Amino acid sequence: MRSSRTKGVPVLALATDLGFLFRTEHERLMRAMRRLVGSPNTAEDLVQDVFVGLLRGSAFADAENKQAYLARCATNMALDHLRRERARARYLCGSDLSDCEVACTAPLPDETLQGVQELALLRRTVDQLPPKCRVVFLLSRDHGLTMREIAARLGLSEKTVEKHIARAMTQCRQALRAAGRPL
Repeated sequence: MRSSRTKGVPVLALATDLGFLFRTEHERLMRAMRRLVGSPNTAEDLVQDVFVGLLRGSAFADAENKQAYLARCATNMALDHLRRERARARYLCGSDLSDCEVACTAPLPDETLQGVQELALLRRTVDQLPPKCRVVFLLSRDHGLTMREIAARLGLSEKTVEKHIARAMTQCRQALRAAGRPL
């Protein structure tokens, strides 16, 4: 029979902490899960599973930052789900995915997640660039302007525009490498 204490923390206190976090973090977790897994119903199931798992486990009681612990558990739950979906897709489509029909032509969920994470990393990196460098880079990448058009618009030499773009690209590559992404 289960005791009324979990590693020295009364179950009632643990449930109260979880209840508070459920009320304050549920919507945020739902939004994050929907972005990760793409389905509101699956997201709801996963969020509930996270809270049930925390209530059953003992590590939550020892966590210093319960919100961060909750977010990490939710992310892990989503990644596990995406891995299972990928395995299911491989099983249904064949081991090498070469005989897949239309359903398998889209990126797999974990590939989409990796792309979203890389994009967020690159956005943070671009946001940290010096202002002029960031403007030049965004005009080049977001607006598709040529170096000549950027130079004319900003009153810079083409060589300066080229240097700004090179600097931004170097920063982006370094950020991806530091995150362990292959280039």
